[in-house]
Amino acid sequence: TLHTTTIGARTLLCSAAGRMIGPPHPGVPLAYGTAGFRARADLLDSTFFRMGALAVLRSRSRGGLAVGLMVTASHNAEPDNGIKLVDPDGGMLDVSWEPHASAVANAADADLAAALDAVADAVGVVSAGGGRVLVARDTRPHSERLSALALDGVSHLGGAGEDFGLLTTPQLHHIVRHANGGAAGGAHVGPAAWASEGGYAEMLCTAFAALLPPDLGGGGLRAPLTVDCACGVGGPQLAPIAQRLAPLLPLELINRPGEGELNAGCGAEFVQKGRLPPRGLDTPPPTTSADSGGGGGGGG
Repeated sequence: TLHTTTIGARTLLCSAAGRMIGPPHPGVPLAYGTAGFRARADLLDSTFFRMGALAVLRSRSRGGLAVGLMVTASHNAEPDNGIKLVDPDGGMLDVSWEPHASAVANAADADLAAALDAVADAVGVVSAGGGRVLVARDTRPHSERLSALALDGVSHLGGAGEDFGLLTTPQLHHIVRHANGGAAGGAHVGPAAWASEGGYAEMLCTAFAALLPPDLGGGGLRAPLTVDCACGVGGPQLAPIAQRLAPLLPLELINRPGEGELNAGCGAEFVQKGRLPPRGLDTPPPTTSADSGGGGGGGG
């Protein structure tokens, strides 16, 4: 039975009679890097649970400011998944925390509480309360289950987890930044109302409109922009933005979810490495084309 207990001034995960905390470690070492953790989805249960707990400590180390957990393997094939932490300013996890993430992810099952305790000691976390974690995911078939494990980890360390459902990686970074406002992002942060999926669209669309020359005459740009959504989260997340931008820039979305396997024959990595257009654009049209990024993270 999982429960919380207070050791010193911190709330740590413990288990009755020394039993294991959370899902078992798969026995495969993982390293946190620029892309966070990435591996086959069936190896990541314990990592997701543990990163939920670590995110609470990261939030507490910043006075309770919100941090993010993005569930995605971005350009990787559909059987893979991954998780990355978003810092309070909306940027990537501070590089000084990468060794903490790797240590917690690779701790032996019986040593997880001690590993989290060691992180708390190293970063000066003395409060047993607080911690806000915003979690979002891509469209991979295992992302919802893994996202729930991360939220479990948040809960078991006494933090407050918020499930934002399907988002692209840039959307979650944006929401975390605006949820914290000037306290983390400084002077160049938009209004608090932008801390939402709709706020992201509002920011993007109004900024694009402001960039257009005043003599455009309301006719929009000449040609449509074809966007490869890589059969991932970029499709559903870009659709409402495309609707808003239609009078200014027509967007044609190809390779939406359900139109093929994620990142197979499409997506930014396929195009960049293969020097080939994505499927659906075998003959490049007489228009401008773009890629939404990794189908999993939609630009993440």
